[in-house]
Amino acid sequence: MLCGPMATITVTLSTDPISYSPGPEVKHGDTVVFSMGSYPAAYTATVTFPDGTCLTTSGPYTLGGSPSLGTSSKTVSMTAAKGIYDFNAVIDDGTRDQGTDPRGPQERDRKNGGIDVTSDPPEDPV
Repeated sequence: MLCGPMATITVTLSTDPISYSPGPEVKHGDTVVFSMGSYPAAYTATVTFPDGTCLTTSGPYTLGGSPSLGTSSKTVSMTAAKGIYDFNAVIDDGTRDQGTDPRGPQERDRKNGGIDVTSDPPEDPV
């Protein structure tokens, strides 16, 4: 059986709500790219999947803080079950570690989203 080319889905955290291009639906083997979008370069994000992930690496994933971490590319696992995998992204404005706020570390923003695996894992050939 021939499969078509794998797709790349971009999840942009800087929009409200989070934007997905072309959409939140993925298939096994697709690439998911988490992007900081228009957040300033000093900002960072930590992306976690609280109820389990559909990706091949479990995370958490850190983005931002330097050009090399502006995006994070992950692959949808070939064994991920069909369903929606919720994720949380905590955005930090870069002042958190510097102790500049007398109240202690402050979250800049929190985003929630989900990745929708649209088919069950491929069956092993008999």
